[in-house]
Amino acid sequence: MYTLAALLNSPNIQKKKQPLFVKDGDDIVIQKSSSNPADGIRTSVYKHFTSKMRVVVCRTSSPIYNLNIYVPTVAPNNKGLPHTLEHLVFCGSKRHPTRGFIDVLAAYNYSIGTNAWTTDDYTCYTLDAAAEDAVANVLPAFLDHVLNPLLLDDYFVTEVYHCDEAGKEQGVVFSEMGSTENSESSLGSYHLQKLVYNPSATYANYSIGKTRDIATLTNKEIIDYHYKYYDANNITVVLTGAFSDDFEKKYLQTIPSDIVKSYGCNSRAPMDCSPPSDGSPRHETVRFPSSDTSSGSFRFGWQGPKHGDVETRIALEIMMEYLAGTSSSPLKLRFVERPSPLASSLRTKVDDYIVSMLSISLIGVPYTGHDGISANGDAMGDQDIPRLYEEDYFKNLLLNELDQIYKTRFNGDAHALENAAKRRSDEIALAFEKDPDEALQDTLRSDIVASHFSPESQGKFRIGLRAKQFDIAVKLSKMPVEYWLDLLKKWLIDGTVYSVAMVPDLELGPKLEAERKKIERANVAKIFNMEAYTKHIKKTVEANNACVSDDMKKNMPLPDPTKPSVLPHTQSLVVLDKAIGPVTAVQTINADSGFVEAKIQIPIGDIPKELRAYLVLFQDVLLDTDLVLPAGVVYDNDKEALKNEKRVQYSEFASKMADLVTSRNSCVGQGVEPFLCKGLDSIFVVGFSAPYKNYMLALRWTVQGILFSEFTPERILTCAQNLLTSIASKKRSADSILLTVESHFTDVLPGNEQLSNKRHMSFLAQEAVLTNIIKDAKSGKVDEIIVKLKDIQNILVRATGGFMALSLPSRENSKLYIDALENEWKMCYDQYAKGNNDNDGLAPSVDANAVNKLPFPIAYNSRFPDMKPPLLIHVPVDSLQSSASLFSMKLDDIPFYPTGKRSFNEELADLISLDYFALKMLASLMARIDGPLDNAVRSKGYSYGASAFITEWPKVFSLWIYQASDIVKAIGAINRLFVDMLKDWGSYVSDHDINLARSVAKYQSVTDQSTPKKVLVQSISNSINGFSSTEQYNTWCNTHIAAVKMSDLRRVFKKYMLNFVDPNWPMLRLVVTTLDTEVPARLGSYEKKTLKEISATYKTDY
Repeated sequence: MYTLAALLNSPNIQKKKQPLFVKDGDDIVIQKSSSNPADGIRTSVYKHFTSKMRVVVCRTSSPIYNLNIYVPTVAPNNKGLPHTLEHLVFCGSKRHPTRGFIDVLAAYNYSIGTNAWTTDDYTCYTLDAAAEDAVANVLPAFLDHVLNPLLLDDYFVTEVYHCDEAGKEQGVVFSEMGSTENSESSLGSYHLQKLVYNPSATYANYSIGKTRDIATLTNKEIIDYHYKYYDANNITVVLTGAFSDDFEKKYLQTIPSDIVKSYGCNSRAPMDCSPPSDGSPRHETVRFPSSDTSSGSFRFGWQGPKHGDVETRIALEIMMEYLAGTSSSPLKLRFVERPSPLASSLRTKVDDYIVSMLSISLIGVPYTGHDGISANGDAMGDQDIPRLYEEDYFKNLLLNELDQIYKTRFNGDAHALENAAKRRSDEIALAFEKDPDEALQDTLRSDIVASHFSPESQGKFRIGLRAKQFDIAVKLSKMPVEYWLDLLKKWLIDGTVYSVAMVPDLELGPKLEAERKKIERANVAKIFNMEAYTKHIKKTVEANNACVSDDMKKNMPLPDPTKPSVLPHTQSLVVLDKAIGPVTAVQTINADSGFVEAKIQIPIGDIPKELRAYLVLFQDVLLDTDLVLPAGVVYDNDKEALKNEKRVQYSEFASKMADLVTSRNSCVGQGVEPFLCKGLDSIFVVGFSAPYKNYMLALRWTVQGILFSEFTPERILTCAQNLLTSIASKKRSADSILLTVESHFTDVLPGNEQLSNKRHMSFLAQEAVLTNIIKDAKSGKVDEIIVKLKDIQNILVRATGGFMALSLPSRENSKLYIDALENEWKMCYDQYAKGNNDNDGLAPSVDANAVNKLPFPIAYNSRFPDMKPPLLIHVPVDSLQSSASLFSMKLDDIPFYPTGKRSFNEELADLISLDYFALKMLASLMARIDGPLDNAVRSKGYSYGASAFITEWPKVFSLWIYQASDIVKAIGAINRLFVDMLKDWGSYVSDHDINLARSVAKYQSVTDQSTPKKVLVQSISNSINGFSSTEQYNTWCNTHIAAVKMSDLRRVFKKYMLNFVDPNWPMLRLVVTTLDTEVPARLGSYEKKTLKEISATYKTDY
């Protein structure tokens, strides 16, 4: 017989356990493409069974898995409560009280660590990993840190704010904000939002904190803030990646229930986002510190539609795309692309707030005195320029231009907004390919925030309002012109406009520095017992070091090593029987994509030295000027070749390209920064990305741009002036200064007889070059400049030994695309040759069997000069509010990749690059979040962080300290760290750390090959380094990484990293600081140089 107890416990009648999360409604399909809207991203929502917590799972095809924990937050003041709390969350939790645990756990699970950011109305905690189970392993601990952090007073001291025995204000958050709060962009955005929203709205406050307010903050305020906003009731977890259908059952339901337990706090409350009262000012002039007073900026803002009015928001995004999305857009032509520019750049934005904000920002606006003379002493020659900073003057110029667009019905173009809608759709579709997680977050996050704070939501959770944004864009593209005219008039012309003028101030930087010194003296005066205070701070700082034991590491959950995979793709190298102009080979990538990306890589290593100074202007003008098409080539979509020469105006060329491509570029190296060459400066790249259906026509225009661009005086003057104006912002950025000055001293050609392309392109050199170009252009002496630009163009056209990188949809046959290049180039080059008396025709045939005819590998010889004794440079800058340092040494004795001297397999078997990979792994371990470098400087509040890294080109090993509130203490702390590591290696690096470094390397390998764009970039780099395929590159890396042992890490530490503390080791030691910072003699005999003094050394080269 069965007892009652036995019956009650029988599995047949026992109550089923309540699942932790239950499905919340039907799945949502989020569109990711305009070409096939039905092929979307399936999105499921799960709700906690007792609280309002949601988990949203978006199933993409990406091999990278992303975790995002959203906490809707508000800023009640400028103390930075949400931002400071964000930092303290990572310092330990109730289940995992050891500081650094969460990031070590993440690093063991195919990730580089956790991250977070705070914005006006939410805080987001993130993790990117290379496997589904890796995310699942980290999720419970991450939730515990977010919902149950320790928030100890000692952590507040170093992570948020304290002052040391000398009165210096320190703390990670304080250092971070001290470096940015007085920048032109931060001040401009803050003051505009203060004007647009009433004081009770979070958008009117500085959510990340202002230093003077942070100094008054207490840890108790942060604890209270956490209790109010960080309840399980209030959070939403968004997961993106190729998650399995049983992820919810397998992982979500197994999260310990006490971690996500709600304590009943519900932060949902309608937010009043109404504009300020009628008596509030609508304009403000704000001064910012700058050592260059040649330019400032303007920001104009309007309140836009509420969150729920998605169609109007998307329509306004399309309108902004029309107004300023391309170089031929009406506002760009009116204010930027003109011989006397009123701004060097113009940006528009629709901020997706509870009540949106529409903004138009004009950057690099000439700032003059009352005599109409600019800061560089040049008469600007335009009647508007001397008056731009008069109250409402620029606003009226802008509104008059908008009114003119309205009256002319979009300048008579009936299809203008239809084309803008298509461009915007293509850009969003490409965004889903380039980074599906980021595109999904952009689609969903405003819905999450609105569920908390929008009066219309009434606290109800609803996401996916933009799920069908491509359908909405198609609908809008068919709207009559009257719809768009009404939109323009209602929101921009008739809407209340608020404006901020940002004025550069030469004296403000020294004033702020003097104020800082005064505060330090006052802080010292407040210390009653200096000895006791010093001991207390030192003890607190030392106690904040992250220390995750080997036992903890040993017991951490690990992911399945067989799971990570890269984006499926095929790769091939087509060696051409006959070169197509500069292209001797075509590297093709086929992947799941709706876009084509083409990059023509043209060798320019032997460009004459007298032309190098013009490379910056050339790369800016090449595809942004008039074309003169000769008879015999085909114009646009015509069926027949031209019978006569045809001039294509710059605006038409730019408009045609804008309708065809999502991006285009012409640059030295692989980057788009005009003054800082990324990659090899011996390669000039011309390329574009476009929907695959647009490839043929986009290619035609691109080839014609290379061969038939005409460098007109107007475009030369316009581009030169905009480039010169943009230099001002470079001189206000510590990072930009640091990298530019480093290149000045380390990128030296043998014999120092001439400057490299890279050094010629730096803003230190270009300021004088562009000033002279503008002077000559204004005085009519432009012919010589045109000749120089034409000479560079001829070098590109006649170059040999280059290649083309081509990323295609999986289904596409690369031969069709290569044939199109051959046909277009031959047609254009034949006419080019006639016009230039060039009878050489196409390049000679290439022997497909001759490996040495291929452009790969491309040799790179180190230009790092002999620095015996070491070079120590200190650059004080009066506009900076924080300091930074960069120590660099050459690594030309280590082979990074195959040398080609023996077979690939032979060199791999000998592990010739073991030291390189051991040093990379060691640098990764040192620089990880809460790693040794973080413990040395960040946990003590000396700087925001430090990093060690290797730059492949130019083979340099660097140590970087950034956003430092006390650069002297930061350098000293790292010096002591390295000395301690030599004495007590085992306390800093263990065998477990090697596995951690391998896990991080695995993540990096997957993420570098996770999207078509990234696969193409990686493939270009691989080919330049001599690898025949990505598979061969992966084999090389994986074999070396697997071979690294503890003895290898210690060897490269002694051989290379320890040299950073050797005062006699040949290297560059560069420190960029605030104006009054002194570098003491104990750190070395630093030579003080100003930017002006360094720039002056370039004058003899022109």
